[in-house]
Amino acid sequence: MKKVYLAAIVFTLLFFTAVLSAQARQTASATVNGKKISIDYGRPALRGRNLLGQARTGTVWRLGMNEATEITSEAALMVGGKHLNPGKYSLWATKKGETTWELAFHPETGIWGQPEMRSGYVGTVPLRVETDSQHAENLNITLTAMGKDLNIEIHWGTSRLVGVFQTM
Repeated sequence: MKKVYLAAIVFTLLFFTAVLSAQARQTASATVNGKKISIDYGRPALRGRNLLGQARTGTVWRLGMNEATEITSEAALMVGGKHLNPGKYSLWATKKGETTWELAFHPETGIWGQPEMRSGYVGTVPLRVETDSQHAENLNITLTAMGKDLNIEIHWGTSRLVGVFQTM
C-alpha cells in the first residue's frame, strides 16, 4: 500500500512539474514567403530585479530560462552578412556596451542550464537598447516579418532589445 501511495505522489509531482514547465515556455513566430520562422524560449520573471540593466559589458546570456532559446527556420537566413541554412540554432545575447547588445546564432541546440557559449557562433545581429513605458515582468520575445526582414524584440522589465535580420 505504501508503494502505491508513494508512486501516486511521485507521479503527481512529475505531472505538475511538466505542466508548470510547459507553461513557462512561449513561441514567437513569423511567416515569410510561406516559410515559418519560430523562436521557442523560456519566460523568466524579474521579481523586482533589473537583470538587463545590471548586466556587465561582456555578459553572455543564453536568453530565457532552463533550455536555451532556439530559433527554427524553414527559410535560409542572412544574419550579419552571413548565410545560414534552414534549420535550428540556439540564440545568445552578449552585452557589448551600455546601449548595445548582440544577438548570436549558434549551431549547437538542446542546451540546458547555464553554460556560456563564447565561441562557435555562425552569425550575429546588433541589438539596440530601447526603454519601454510598459513593464514586462516575464521575458517576452516577438518576431515580426516586414518583407524579407525579421524584426526581433526582446522585452523584459522596461528594457527592449531590438534588432533585424533577413530571410533569403
